[in-house]
Amino acid sequence: MLVELVMGYILYAIILIFINICLAIFLRISLYSPFVINILTWLFSFFPGLFFYEKFYPLKENIVFLWLIWFTVTTLVFFLFSLYCNKDTWQGKEIRILPFDYAIVIIVLIIWLGFKIWAIGNAGPAHFFLNLRLSTMNIEGIPSIGLLGRFYPLIFSLFLFEHVYEREENRRLRFLLWSWMLLFAVATMGKLSLLTPILSWAIIKGVKGRLKIKKFIILVPVLFVLMMAIHFIRAGENIQSLRDVLAGYTYAPLVGLGYIDIDDSLPIGAYVLRFFYAVGYRLGITQLKPISIISSYVEVPKPINTFTAIHPFYFDFGLLGVLLGAFLYGLFFSFLYILSIKGKGMALTLYSAYSIALFLQFFGEVLIVNFSLNLQIFIWVVLIYLVSRRVDNGC
Repeated sequence: MLVELVMGYILYAIILIFINICLAIFLRISLYSPFVINILTWLFSFFPGLFFYEKFYPLKENIVFLWLIWFTVTTLVFFLFSLYCNKDTWQGKEIRILPFDYAIVIIVLIIWLGFKIWAIGNAGPAHFFLNLRLSTMNIEGIPSIGLLGRFYPLIFSLFLFEHVYEREENRRLRFLLWSWMLLFAVATMGKLSLLTPILSWAIIKGVKGRLKIKKFIILVPVLFVLMMAIHFIRAGENIQSLRDVLAGYTYAPLVGLGYIDIDDSLPIGAYVLRFFYAVGYRLGITQLKPISIISSYVEVPKPINTFTAIHPFYFDFGLLGVLLGAFLYGLFFSFLYILSIKGKGMALTLYSAYSIALFLQFFGEVLIVNFSLNLQIFIWVVLIYLVSRRVDNGC
């Protein structure tokens, strides 16, 4: 009976998702709009659930209800804004450049990062690639990339800027920036470090009408292979089967959301307002330590510590938090997307930078919880645009 109930939840969710997919196709809403991305991302949770649900504890009814609220609110907001700009195509004609050549700086950073990768990979207690992964966990005795990590927000912002204003003249810069971003992914052995620049690049190309749907469909399995390659290359002795890995990254976060314990001893908004608690603690304004970004594991029965994008809003503010969080998500990404379509380069830069949060809703929350990093990216993007200058298309 319980199995049938869980299967029913999953099927109802998939039917709802496919109804919205059909609506998007009928109205010809762009694949790169937040409306379509929002629909497709949850398919990555529920469709695998058809095959993996027996591996986990039952999907709880209240979690299905919370998801339905989140999905309905975000989808409705995205849909209404999509109607506003559905007939629009990329209108950007402006070309911007930075008034200096920084290629030599990127080359130095690439060499430095390459050296760090070699040194760290050969210095730890495990094999080369696992040592690189361990170096990101602040484990005593294992070196890290240190100061180089501080360059990430700037390099990523430059990466996005040069692709928004892609032209033959900046081809060398784009190659160098790609090289640094990919090396950084190797240095951290992080799937997110690889996924973020690729999806951001795809968003920029897609919004500008330069990445057709067929090519994006081809990109999806390529990304899947790369993600799995990173996972198994960096794995230690506890190697899971491919089936277990897929189940853990797709369906499990939604299940896990129903089995976390709400800690009433934490301050209000412990996750959503974490950045402000961290700043206050660092400045000595408050004695409350910010909560760790890395959540505690919950066994469902397999251990899981990511609980979809709904988690921080539900954990901090309950049902009202889920409603407001979904509404703010809808407004934020809709606003950036509309300005992007209208040809605003800065908006497209930011939309592509933060779109990873849309893609990963089924897995975890990376927009608010990683507010410090996202704020740094925002500041660098604004500074880059302030320093850049507009040039004629013919120049």
